[in-house]
Amino acid sequence: MENKIAINGRYLSRRITGVERYAHEVSKRLHSSRIVQPKRPLRQMTGNFWEQLILPGRIKQHEILWSPANAGPWLIKNQVITIHDASVFDHPEWFKSNFAAWTRLSWRILAHRVKAVITVSNFSRERLKKHLGIPDKKIHMIYNGVGKPFEPQTQDVINKTRSKYKLGKPYFLFAGRNEPRKNLTTLIQAWEGLNSKTHDLFIAGMEGNIFAPISSHARSVTYIPDEYLPALYSGATAFILPSFYEGFGLPALEAMACSTPVIASDIPAFREIFKDAALFAKPHDASEITNVMQNIIDDPSLANTVRERGLQLVKKYSWDEAALKTQALLESRS
Repeated sequence: MENKIAINGRYLSRRITGVERYAHEVSKRLHSSRIVQPKRPLRQMTGNFWEQLILPGRIKQHEILWSPANAGPWLIKNQVITIHDASVFDHPEWFKSNFAAWTRLSWRILAHRVKAVITVSNFSRERLKKHLGIPDKKIHMIYNGVGKPFEPQTQDVINKTRSKYKLGKPYFLFAGRNEPRKNLTTLIQAWEGLNSKTHDLFIAGMEGNIFAPISSHARSVTYIPDEYLPALYSGATAFILPSFYEGFGLPALEAMACSTPVIASDIPAFREIFKDAALFAKPHDASEITNVMQNIIDDPSLANTVRERGLQLVKKYSWDEAALKTQALLESRS
């Protein structure tokens, strides 16, 4: 059977964070599809060149193109694009000026040329509608999912992973890129305020030891491969996501799936996605984050309640369902 869906595979050469996880998980579940990707990994500018000038020539006339990772070719009208959040409009100061300007221009062009826009939360849907002037019928909300390998790990696997990363004490975990929206400065302030003698803070991100020295009980590493992430989640006292702004918050959902209590910033997308399954703290208030961390340490019953609520919540978010809805949308627009 001839493929009906072409997938913009530019994302395949990038390390996996939330956007790439979404693209990988949904793409592999789409039927009658093929991935079109560059022959080699490309940097930002050469990637834009490939996407705008090379990719359109590789799409067949009968195919609809799905661009899952915030960018797509302007020449292809028979296209659906996923835009994960509106941060380049809401907070352009967080990005390099040329990247933000290019992305805003590109989204404005694409929003009015493509067949449909997908986003991953109602919060992002409303923000993108506002900035891009997209009518209701053209922008579709499809939640992210979670699934294997993110599930509770055995104590043996947890112990081996803790040993690998020299995590002798119980630890709080952050995992994600080091970028302004992630609010790591306030997290460090909160951690210093906790002044814990019993716990460590482990920061797993895309950058090197940029926070060293934080304190004698906090560490950072560059990047955690997928094979170790579930055990790191499962072994943590709590996972902390103190972001100022997100479209969804996939790492926190992955942590919940691994039976880990989650502390999340009190922002609209997290309230929408996590409901009562996380402990919330104001992202600008280090002392409030400190207090929630202390509560988790002091009250095992609270930690267990949050853990159980998280395990129940993740049952509502499935990559299979996200893929089915994406498939249906693509087929309805082809």
